[in-house]
Amino acid sequence: MQDVLKELKPANNGQYALHLFYGNSLPGSETTELNRFQNSDNRITDALIKVQFWDREQERNVKWAKAIGIKNFPMYVIADAEGIVLETPYLSQVKEFLSGKLLHE
Repeated sequence: MQDVLKELKPANNGQYALHLFYGNSLPGSETTELNRFQNSDNRITDALIKVQFWDREQERNVKWAKAIGIKNFPMYVIADAEGIVLETPYLSQVKEFLSGKLLHE
């Protein structure tokens, strides 16, 4: 699991990495909404340094999902330099979390 976490985490404090582990197809409307959100404010754009999509159809991605305890898809995972800070199937919770951390400090 430590190897997987090392790959998922951003290198620096104050930065976030967002990973979407998904099933059979990438939800197009959600990726568009996520892209809009990421570019909606410079503080979000600067702090969210990595956005990756992991297709459950690829064996390595299934192993990675298992290593961090993901059993249901789709699942958003946000990591900071310390480790995983949020796991949720809902984009709305991703947006709430990042907005709260980055826009209201």
